[in-house]
Amino acid sequence: MHEFTCAHQECSSQFASHDKATLMKQVADHVRDVHNVQVPTQTILGYLEATSVTTTEDR
Repeated sequence: MHEFTCAHQECSSQFASHDKATLMKQVADHVRDVHNVQVPTQTILGYLEATSVTTTEDR
C-alpha cells in the first residue's frame, strides 16, 4: 500500500492506493486543484514522492 499525506501547514489531505502510479495521479490532481499549481512538474511530484509517500507491506 502506498500512502500520501500532504505536509502543507493548512492541508492535511491523505490518499492511499495499492498502485503507486494511481497514487501519484491523485497527488498531482491534489496539488493542481487544492494548491493551485497549474502544471505539477515531475520535479515537484518527485519531491513529494520522496518526502511524503510511504509504502507499507500488505498483510
